[in-house]
Amino acid sequence: MNYYQAYRIQNADPAMIRQGFSWRLLVLGPVALLFSKCWISFALTASLNMLLLTCGGRGGTFLTLAVNLTLAFFGAELIGWEARLKGGVCQGVWLGRSEDDARLRLVDRMRISQ
Repeated sequence: MNYYQAYRIQNADPAMIRQGFSWRLLVLGPVALLFSKCWISFALTASLNMLLLTCGGRGGTFLTLAVNLTLAFFGAELIGWEARLKGGVCQGVWLGRSEDDARLRLVDRMRISQ
């Protein structure tokens, strides 16, 4: 089972953000944030990576890999932060085998509470 944190924006489907380690962020780094449409997080982390590569000297590559590893562990928090900036309201953490399964549980709970 996977953990997904739900963010609901008015008149839109809830955004489900998978919690935990992200291999995509480890391998692709800041570019993987573009798949989640996180432009601010992409700009900040890409700028940090470029700064480390240019000013880091011999250890710049190692520092860039360290940033990518940190992104892999804490990328869900960055994506959630950006969802809150866009007006999303946290709807809790939901379990599911897939994103659609977790979204279905959330929508079922929303219908019951109405």
